[in-house]
This record gives sequence, C-alpha cells and structure tokens, in this order.
Amino acid sequence: MTEYFELGRILKPQGVKGEVKLDAFTDDLSRFLDLDFVYFKNAETGYRRVNVEKTRIDARYAYLKLQGIESRDDAETLRGVFLYIDRAHAAKLPEGSYYIQDLIGCRVTDQTGKSLGVLQDILQNGAADVYVIKMEKGTCLFPSVKHVVLNRDIESGIITVDAQKLAEVAVYDI
Repeated sequence: MTEYFELGRILKPQGVKGEVKLDAFTDDLSRFLDLDFVYFKNAETGYRRVNVEKTRIDARYAYLKLQGIESRDDAETLRGVFLYIDRAHAAKLPEGSYYIQDLIGCRVTDQTGKSLGVLQDILQNGAADVYVIKMEKGTCLFPSVKHVVLNRDIESGIITVDAQKLAEVAVYDI
C-alpha cells in the first residue's frame, strides 16, 4: 500500500510573503485547515517534512504558508512541486471508500477468479468513477458501481467484478 499520498501541486507564489497557491487533490478543501505539516519528495533523500504555518482556502484552491519559505522568490522555487502527506496523518475515509493510489495497480478478476487485467487509472467525470483496466490486449472501461464491482481487497491487491454485469456496461478498446 502507498505510504505517502499526493495532496496537491503548487501552482505559483501567492503574494510577497512566501505563501503558495495549491491545486489540491481532494474533494474537501477544509481538510487543509487542520494540516500541521506536509512532505516534499526528493529523489535522493526521500520525503522531507515541512511545517505549515498558516492555511486558508477558497472555493477551488488552498493557500499555504510553509516554514522556511519567506518570500515570493522562495515560493517561486516551489512552482510545480507536489506536496504529500503520510498515511498515518491522511484523512480517514468512510467505510467503503478507498484512496485512488491504493487501487491503482490492483489486479481485476471476475467472480470465478479469471484475470481481466490491472487497474491502470480511475476517471472521475460524473456520477460514478470509471475504472480503466489494462488488459493483455487493449483496455476496458467500466463504471465503479455496486452491481459491477463486487469486492475491493486492497491488502491482496484484487478487485473482483461480476462478469455478467461487466459485459453489460464495459467499453473495450482492443
């Protein structure tokens, strides 16, 4: 399972005192209001914790003042950088909800155990998420709804689908 989750991507400096504008990867921006720290990821040193001094939100973005970032020039160096949170401090999800990063890479099988492929992506466009399955030849797309998806076992990395219902709703690109 994923140990660190992407919180968002820094878009640009905001103002002259080191605040940054964040494109947040969440459906609930209020989660940022209680955030005490975030992590930067570095290829050589791994994850580095940075304290959050101040947070504010509007309808679409979160604005963070990070410790050690004191000027617009400091903030400019962070443009495009991703921020992370560790699993222990990530928002707790309601029963039956999952982090997308935990689902990506799961094997998708039908109820008989026949492998269909690997979950490659999740599209969030409308009433239901759409799972994109990378098959041996091509891809399969289907809505993540209860009558199609029977079980998601994150620990074993297996998503089980109803083969008959899948045949009714799936779109294949072969």
